[in-house]
Amino acid sequence: MASVCGGCLALQDVGVPIKFPVAGIAMGLVLDTQEFGGDGSPLILSDITGAEDASGDMDLKIAGNESGISAFQMDTKVVGITLPVMEKALLQAREGRQHILSKSVL
Repeated sequence: MASVCGGCLALQDVGVPIKFPVAGIAMGLVLDTQEFGGDGSPLILSDITGAEDASGDMDLKIAGNESGISAFQMDTKVVGITLPVMEKALLQAREGRQHILSKSVL
């Protein structure tokens, strides 16, 4: 989601008036954490790398401003994601997006 962050910063840098700066974050999910020494509960990852994207069970890209989401894209490699896991991923993504915005607004 660096393209969303970089694009917004580039527009601001050249003086384009931006009402609401946007940022993007890539989230991931690993369901079988016991395989990796975990307790078996789903593990939600923030700001995933390409390798984490390729090997995880879900990747979720979210772009938006402090008020909400403007774009959302998700791929899964499993049959389904429970509502509690999805809710946690969205909340974690909001925290990450707000953190990025707090550090990147010109």
